[in-house]
Amino acid sequence: MKKILIIFGVIILIIGLLIAYFFYLINHKGSGSEKEFIVKSGQSTKTIAQNLQQEGIISSSTAFVMYVRFKNDLIQVGVYKLSSSQNIKEILAILASGKASEYLVTIPEGWRVTQIDEYLAEKKVIQAGELLKIASSFEGYLFPDTYRFLPNSKPEDIKKEMMDKDNIILASIVEREAKFDDDRAKIAGVYLNRLDKGMKLEADPTIQYAKGSWNPIKVSDYRNTNSLYNTYQYLGLPPGPICNPGLKSIEAVMYPQKGDWLYFFNKEDGHAVFSATLQEHEDNLKKYR
Repeated sequence: MKKILIIFGVIILIIGLLIAYFFYLINHKGSGSEKEFIVKSGQSTKTIAQNLQQEGIISSSTAFVMYVRFKNDLIQVGVYKLSSSQNIKEILAILASGKASEYLVTIPEGWRVTQIDEYLAEKKVIQAGELLKIASSFEGYLFPDTYRFLPNSKPEDIKKEMMDKDNIILASIVEREAKFDDDRAKIAGVYLNRLDKGMKLEADPTIQYAKGSWNPIKVSDYRNTNSLYNTYQYLGLPPGPICNPGLKSIEAVMYPQKGDWLYFFNKEDGHAVFSATLQEHEDNLKKYR
């Protein structure tokens, strides 16, 4: 009987020490600067805890998991500012509050602008109806993906972020090049053909953008404008859009007119002349200029 009491006492002591150690871990604070921590949709509590420990924000992933189960809290998806100077109790309170520094939102394929607007309003990214006001005519152009948005974001910024970047960049060039709507799809076709063949875009508006003025450029600007936006010097698309393209230019890039054109220029009346070969292009220049 005495042995049983001793064993029982030892067990009670061990349990007590474990409980004390558990409370020590959840209340323990380290020292460290604030860092960004992302909670993604579908992540388990165990995965989140392991990531927190790996980032050096907490010292024990096991204690974190146990405390989450004890509190029965639901961790919210988002981007949070956390520090090892916070204890596990404080960190869980932040993660369960949903008060993220940025919201992580996933827009699935097939959603309409109305659904996106409702979802972003629910996530407190925008006020209901804000995106719908400026993006209803862009139905089908908002790219399904996972995004990071600040609380109370500007709907204009959201629209720009969600539109396919490469298409928007090219559409912005088409916007500056085309003087007539009938030419937009052909101009888009020219640039897409050049990209497919590994040719430089050689688009004058990109040099104008690099120079900070839409004034006509000089021949020397082709070689003297040192910028990634100089598409006479660098292959591929420039780093970003050169203007805000309209819907017609975006549609031209999405649905370009098929042809073998690789060159074009605008006549004095603004209409574009298209050519398939350099020789044809040079001949057209002599004919119309």
